[in-house]
Amino acid sequence: MRNPWNRHTFLFCRRLGVIALAAGSLLLVLIHPVRAEGLPFSPGEEVRYDVRWQMYKAGEAVMRVLPFKEVQGQPAWHFELKTTSNEFIDLFYKVRDHLQGFVAEDFSGSVGYRYSGTGKKKKEIRVEFSPGRAAYSNFDEHREPIDIPDGCFDPLSSYYKMRTLGMGEGQSLSFPVTDGKKFFVQKGDVLEKETVTTPAGTFDTVAVVPYVTHFSGVFSKSRNPTVRVWITDDPRRIPVRIRIQVKVGCIYFDLRSYTPGPAGVGAETPPA
Repeated sequence: MRNPWNRHTFLFCRRLGVIALAAGSLLLVLIHPVRAEGLPFSPGEEVRYDVRWQMYKAGEAVMRVLPFKEVQGQPAWHFELKTTSNEFIDLFYKVRDHLQGFVAEDFSGSVGYRYSGTGKKKKEIRVEFSPGRAAYSNFDEHREPIDIPDGCFDPLSSYYKMRTLGMGEGQSLSFPVTDGKKFFVQKGDVLEKETVTTPAGTFDTVAVVPYVTHFSGVFSKSRNPTVRVWITDDPRRIPVRIRIQVKVGCIYFDLRSYTPGPAGVGAETPPA
């Protein structure tokens, strides 16, 4: 029997958190955004996902809203994602990835991005934002800054931007995103309402299908890749399941637990 855990699968598993966030960033900018002072999350929130490939458990992803941090002399939202492979996957390819996103206090766009990754080649990525520009570096590699539009978000912070937006069946969406190397407008559609069950429980959700035709890596090597995201149909707007269909099969992120911040839904942006 052929071993399903081949090298390509492990390389893909290493990037699960980044791929899911990139997919999530496609879900953004609908017609009726929530006001900045009534966001559906606050510092202290924690969202945990079980990650699996087909029937195999692969690890977990944990997303947190951390206390505000000073960036460029101003208070900024601080988001964190940690992806960890389980003991079985560690035998073949150990995953310990850490992403951080920083967003302006009024939630008008990203002001910083960090990514530390393990694997065949360690990465220490930094993206510095300035008005209309984003500059990428990875250790001693420094790229020329690229032009970006106003209201651009990094791959991690876009997950949270998504949650600030109203979602109605049949709406189309588009949103500017950058990883510091390129800028692109991602698009997608809000579909029907569905009931979804995960380890955290059963949820009424809205299904969203983003377009992934411009994605690189495993997406570009797959025939007809698809992503589908189920988001709670309530003020919290939590993605409870992400399904990614690519060349190596289906990857699932299923909500295992959700802990709200002390202020709960609708927490106000703290004063400067």
